[in-house]
Amino acid sequence: MSYKTSYKKTIFTGTLILTLSGFLARILGFYNRIFLSNLIGAKELGIYQLIFPVYMLCFSLCCHGFETGISNFTSRFFAKGQKRNAHRLVKLGCLLSFFLSIILMFFLFEGADYLSTFILKEASAAPSLKIAALSLPFVSIKACLHGYYIGLNRSAVPAVSQIVEQITRVGSIYFLSVTIFILGADARIAAWGMVLGEGVSTFYTILAYFRTYFLENRNSLFHKKAIFKKKNTKKRADTHRSEPALIPAKKLFFHFFSFSLPISINHFSLTVISSLETMLIPFMLNIFFQSHTHALETYGTLTGMALPFLFFPATIINSLSVMLMPAISSAYDKKQHQQMEKTISASLHFCILIGIFSTFAFLIYGTILGETIFHSKEAGEYVHSFSLLCPFMYAAQTTSSILNGFGKTKQTLYHNLLGVGIRIFFILLLIPSKGIFGYLLGLLAGYSLQLLLNIYYIYRTIPFSFCVQKTILYPVITAIICGILSKKCLEIATVSLQIPAFYILAASGCLYFFLFILLQLLREYVTTQLGQSAHIK
Repeated sequence: MSYKTSYKKTIFTGTLILTLSGFLARILGFYNRIFLSNLIGAKELGIYQLIFPVYMLCFSLCCHGFETGISNFTSRFFAKGQKRNAHRLVKLGCLLSFFLSIILMFFLFEGADYLSTFILKEASAAPSLKIAALSLPFVSIKACLHGYYIGLNRSAVPAVSQIVEQITRVGSIYFLSVTIFILGADARIAAWGMVLGEGVSTFYTILAYFRTYFLENRNSLFHKKAIFKKKNTKKRADTHRSEPALIPAKKLFFHFFSFSLPISINHFSLTVISSLETMLIPFMLNIFFQSHTHALETYGTLTGMALPFLFFPATIINSLSVMLMPAISSAYDKKQHQQMEKTISASLHFCILIGIFSTFAFLIYGTILGETIFHSKEAGEYVHSFSLLCPFMYAAQTTSSILNGFGKTKQTLYHNLLGVGIRIFFILLLIPSKGIFGYLLGLLAGYSLQLLLNIYYIYRTIPFSFCVQKTILYPVITAIICGILSKKCLEIATVSLQIPAFYILAASGCLYFFLFILLQLLREYVTTQLGQSAHIK
């Protein structure tokens, strides 16, 4: 198999596995949010969402840098045949991350009352924050083991782990709602669901890692016995060369920590600013509505109901970004500029295509989705309005991953911080006067600036081609045509068929999707045929 084929296969296979598992996990997550919104209400859902800025700060310190570092070094070690060094690194990363997570868990648990009252400005969030703190030791170990599998380009275990986590979360929340919380549920039930989900998925990931470790050692042992039986000097020399010397523990620790620490600090800095953004929204909404309850309900509707719809198509973009970074990094090290140029152009075309498709889907069906699934007209209005974000948000994430693949992590951090800074400026300036739609303007401005800066620095590194007609104009025209046809079918079916609205909506959405894909494929086919005809002439 050629490198080019292997390169494409690695990205495609990993992206496909992560996308399928991500879609399934998000479907389960949607069910969970629907169940929670009916069980605890928008206000309690808003309180639950409010704990995540503080929780994500702890997560970024004890997980993010370790996961990325293990992924990076595992890929290098296995490329050199140093499997034992890779497993030693996993153990080291798990121990360090787990130790740090225990410290942060106690800090978060003991300081929950103070943080909720004076930082989050919502004292009732303290019990949920204390419960959520219990999940940190689980996610620290799971993140390190996921880093190991991503480094090997084996996305199956992280994918299954994600599904196990969601199934356990949904099941445990339902079980708690009919037992312990039968007399009345609040935000705590969602926090307990998160802890149980992380615990079970971590247990699965640990079992999967031990199975992988056992199989690798068993195969290695059989290989050694087969070689030992052959009394040949050359064979013994090959055996000696096949087992590289172990890196000293201090040196391994130093290299790993020197790589992971800057990433953790960078991500922590970004998370601090992002957390500030998240905490400011309900505070500024309180000024706009002059009602604390109304502000929390709006915040819960936006973050717990509306935005998850926009993040649903982003599952495929997330999967692409995860697989794209190591693939770009490998090609960049080997100076394969032509391969990188094609990959960058194809990735940008793909993510913008998904963004345009999602925007028109939510413009057409957003209001109906909110009313049908969450029984909330307000949620539907937010989905409809915020749908404009999709192309900018998806493309910004993809280009950030490409920049990280070039090793320009600092540049990515600066662009992210600048984008978040723009959003915070709009939150402070516009939400008090325009409400939640001031936040929409801030998101549009922040993601647009981040995307432009990312593209500028990518183009400076590797010049790539970009066709406006193919990437933007044709997909927009296609989306409009398919949207009009599918919306008309929806209206006809709603009047003539006596079946639940959800099934009609789902069928109409699938029709829109298949028509959009069909027209895209037809355009690609016609373009290819015309190009071949022109080449022959």
